[in-house]
Amino acid sequence: MGQAGGEEAASAPVAALRAALARHQVEGSSSALDEAFAAAAQAVASLRGARADQPLSTAEIRSLLVRLPDFRRFVDTAVGEVQRSAQAGAVRVWAWFGLRSAPPGWNEAELDKARMLVAFASCDRPSAQRLGQRLLALASQRWASLLTDELSAAGEEPWRAALAERYDSVRRRCAPRTRWRMRELGDLLGPGYRTRAVLQERLAAWMATGCDFRRLALELEAAFVQTRTPDVIA
Repeated sequence: MGQAGGEEAASAPVAALRAALARHQVEGSSSALDEAFAAAAQAVASLRGARADQPLSTAEIRSLLVRLPDFRRFVDTAVGEVQRSAQAGAVRVWAWFGLRSAPPGWNEAELDKARMLVAFASCDRPSAQRLGQRLLALASQRWASLLTDELSAAGEEPWRAALAERYDSVRRRCAPRTRWRMRELGDLLGPGYRTRAVLQERLAAWMATGCDFRRLALELEAAFVQTRTPDVIA
């Protein structure tokens, strides 16, 4: 089937895609986006014709985004939903620690990767959970690095706020000591300690799995406990 024939065959799914996107714009419902997801897959399959069962390449995806403007609009809409959710998560994380700096968002490279992931997913139909995890993981390492930098410079107050009732116990077990006093948890993020790297990895994994705040204090405590040297006088 030639290009004209493929686009004619795709017209019905494209119309369904357009209608689902219009409903989503009005209602903002996840069900309308799910319908758009299914219609996008049908439109792409119809356009590809006999090649519909063959693996897609990145070059073909980019071509489809140009040839099917409604497919591009679907991808942008879906990515926008995930981007807003991820940004809201970053805002909550920064607020949890009491940080005053602006929470991060996706950069252009991450946005482009998100578009490709959604475009491929609309054709290959992986589970929603697997797609969501891959999207959340896009910026998790970079955001965790930024957050660790912020915490390194913010003193002890973020640890008091984030660990809450766990703070005294964690500090007593893990904070470095001199001969005269027990120092603070924030000191463990400085040079000579492994805590910073371990904390960053734990924060990245926590962000990539959805930022469950019920687990955050446990993740923070684990980073300190994993790297503590209680018998060493600093």
